Amino acid sequence: MGTLSTPGVPKPPVPLPPEGEAEPAPLDAASPSTQTSRRIRIPEKKMPLGPKLSTIFGSIVAVAVLAWIVLSPPQRLPVVTLPKYVAFEANFEQGSPLDCRAKGCLLVILGTDAKAQGAIPSVVEMARSLEERGVETTFVVAGDVLKECARVARAYRRPVLLDPDGQIQKALGIERLPYWIVHESTGKILHRTSESMTEGQVLREAGL
Repeated sequence: MGTLSTPGVPKPPVPLPPEGEAEPAPLDAASPSTQTSRRIRIPEKKMPLGPKLSTIFGSIVAVAVLAWIVLSPPQRLPVVTLPKYVAFEANFEQGSPLDCRAKGCLLVILGTDAKAQGAIPSVVEMARSLEERGVETTFVVAGDVLKECARVARAYRRPVLLDPDGQIQKALGIERLPYWIVHESTGKILHRTSESMTEGQVLREAGL
């Protein structure tokens, strides 16, 4: 059975909180901190998916410079001392490609094969003509044992450097012979090529 209210009887008063004590907030009311967090939203900082463009560009430049340093051919002749053929049955002397003291210097490295031997008369004749124009030619015979290099050197009828171990080729990264190098007396390379050069080309590259 339900409780019956008696008509005319007043309801008991609702007790008030003691003076100085705040009235409790409703359960569903939001606290100030909650309200603040709802009003102020701090945007999330998005992290980049990868390195910056400037970083990528810098890396590419660094790799390119390193590759150029490693792969670019040397710009100076190596400092090497080689046996020098002077004359038949004479003892070898010592010589170097840096012995040139003329206005212009030409270094020609040839092998001992039949093609190289067949070119000896023409290159020696060009060397004589270049000497009259201030260019000194140094011949180097390489690509074989010392004895064979000396045998081929006889055909030049002039002093020839012998490089059986290929010291110059290794130092300059030369892959095939013959090879032509125009350089200064200081050893600075002005022009280098695996193609045969003419007298005019040598003079032009030497600045004469």
